[in-house]
Amino acid sequence: MRRLLEIGSLLLLAACQTAPPAPVPAPPPPAPVCPELPAPPPQVDDLKALVGYAEDLRKALALSQGRSSADQAQAAAQIDLIANATDASAEPIKPLAALMATRLAEQRRLQDNIDKLNQQLRESQRRNEQLNEKLEALKAIEQTLPGKPGAPR
Repeated sequence: MRRLLEIGSLLLLAACQTAPPAPVPAPPPPAPVCPELPAPPPQVDDLKALVGYAEDLRKALALSQGRSSADQAQAAAQIDLIANATDASAEPIKPLAALMATRLAEQRRLQDNIDKLNQQLRESQRRNEQLNEKLEALKAIEQTLPGKPGAPR
């Protein structure tokens, strides 16, 4: 029994003993702080191309103010050239070209509607004039008819 007591106490002592804590890893050294580098200056050729595209958009805008369909078609063609350009220098101006293309399409649609309504107005006025002429002719015929006997005139 004594032997059992010794073994039990040894087991209890062994259970109470804890392993030494694992060493805490040192934090990594902070990354060197580099100031943000400014974007490289744009190339002169890229700027010239961008200015050229902007000038083309300005011309297209001026053409789109014209009332003739030829001016509208020229403006649309110029805008499409910019919208479909593959140059990297055209990328900053492409959203503006897309907006202008949408605006031009809407302007063309509205102009077509105006033309259609103007045509309908002209036809209505012509019909109105014809009806007025018929009414006047009927009034003239009515005045030339002999009155009924006994009816005051």
